[in-house]
Amino acid sequence: MNVDTPLDLLPGVPAYAAIRDFIRAEILSGRLAAGTRLTTGSLVQRFNLSQMPVREALQALEGEGLVTILPHRGATVLSLDAGRVANIYDLRTAIEVLLVRSSLPNMTNSTMAKLVALHEELAAAAERRDVHTVFELNLRFHDLLYFHSDNPEARGIYDRFAKLLGTLRGRYGYSEARMFDMVEEHERILQALRNQELARLITLVRDHANGAKADLVASIRAKREC
Repeated sequence: MNVDTPLDLLPGVPAYAAIRDFIRAEILSGRLAAGTRLTTGSLVQRFNLSQMPVREALQALEGEGLVTILPHRGATVLSLDAGRVANIYDLRTAIEVLLVRSSLPNMTNSTMAKLVALHEELAAAAERRDVHTVFELNLRFHDLLYFHSDNPEARGIYDRFAKLLGTLRGRYGYSEARMFDMVEEHERILQALRNQELARLITLVRDHANGAKADLVASIRAKREC
């Protein structure tokens, strides 16, 4: 690693966040390959900062699924290849089924109205081909969809997967076809919610997740083949 890497320490941005964002960008770009070890000492030297923000940055990256931390050995960069991403989607899909199953009986009219409003915003953003807004609104739609789940442990796992996959979406985006598929899939999910059709809702959530998986995995493979 280079020594004394400059960081953009903007006013109000904690040092750990600047380190986290810098390392995340290096992982996503491939400059830090899977298996690379990141020790606190080397990062302290590199960024000319104290140990505390470095440790906090590594812990945040572990929470996103980008590194794993072992006692006395520092952090190791994890693989972000298509196979691992597909496996993570499969796990997240199983968690989503648990969440939607327990959310449906507790769904309120207020939550339904908010979901519809988010869906309408997302559909408008897709028409504009506004990938960033579609991404943000999709996150909010699913967070709200599972808000009434009575399984906080499952939500915690879902949130961790969502952070990692969200990081990858930030790099690869959505295909245009995927954005319009999302709009149609959300419409069907909302209809199943209105009709309290649990079996259909579970099928729709699985199909929705599988569509997202196929789109992102295809983007990763296409990027690696370039």
